[in-house]
Amino acid sequence: MRSFAGALLAAAALLAGACSIFEDGTPRQIFFEMEGENTGLQVRVIYSKNFIAGVDEMGITHVQVFSSDTVLHTLPIDTVINIADEQQWFVQAETLAGDTLAVNVAVDVDDRNLVSRFGGIFPDEPFRYVYVFNQRLTENVDVTF
Repeated sequence: MRSFAGALLAAAALLAGACSIFEDGTPRQIFFEMEGENTGLQVRVIYSKNFIAGVDEMGITHVQVFSSDTVLHTLPIDTVINIADEQQWFVQAETLAGDTLAVNVAVDVDDRNLVSRFGGIFPDEPFRYVYVFNQRLTENVDVTF
């Protein structure tokens, strides 16, 4: 009887471990946060889920955006974007009127942190980030609209 109970316990443990194999790893939501040194400043943010992206031999990620939404945000930004269908997301944040802005940026997909950094947004250097499920992309991004 003891060996039967031991075998049953071992089978239950094996089954519990195997359940994680069947978990769906498909990304569902992007959590995007940006805060600046001065609350209340405005930034123009371009969001897209309709694009193609790839990395060239020089390590530059090229993005061709087909459609996007442009939003004028007042800092801080704290938004959630559903990406379950597209499984990809692009964001570009720009300053207005030639301002320079220091920002903290956080990007999470579901419960995984992808980006957590402090940096600057300059007149000719917007903040850009590209997420594509199951693709390794670089932080050096060239965008075509």
